Amino acid sequence: MFAKFKYRVFLIYFACLAMLGLLGWLDYSTGYELGFFIFYSAPVGIAAWNLGRWPAVGMSLVASMAWALADSYGGQKYSTRFAFYWNNGIHFASFIINAVAIARIKLELDQRRQLVADLKAVRTALQTVAGQLPSCPVCGQSHNREGRAGTELCVSQPPAELDAALCEPCRSLSGKSK
Repeated sequence: MFAKFKYRVFLIYFACLAMLGLLGWLDYSTGYELGFFIFYSAPVGIAAWNLGRWPAVGMSLVASMAWALADSYGGQKYSTRFAFYWNNGIHFASFIINAVAIARIKLELDQRRQLVADLKAVRTALQTVAGQLPSCPVCGQSHNREGRAGTELCVSQPPAELDAALCEPCRSLSGKSK
């Protein structure tokens, strides 16, 4: 399993590098007049989503270098070296922002999926245990196992997961009377 994971990581990283190579070549071929900047963000985003923040930061550096090489060899002339470095720095910063934001979104979604799975497991366990409680969890009245009849009414609304453990008066208040 670990070897399969490493192979997947290698494959994604290699595919992103190949995409950057192709984009750099296309950018160089079309010259500096056509901007391909937005397309360089795609491999960075793919790396961020599938591999995480730091591999995507590395991909950002490679994307900036590919853009700079395509721009330089494509014939772009800058009035000063500062303008070249400025543009490259801005592109790199943009790629970094994309990488970090996409990696963070993916992390948050994964955490949310895990929380939903954990909540479902706890809810299932609660429903299983709820019917075995010796007394009503809302009013505290002990159950009459023949019919769970109680004499006092509860004023609070019980959670739906506890219906199996409620006495009849509490169950009728929740609207789930049998």
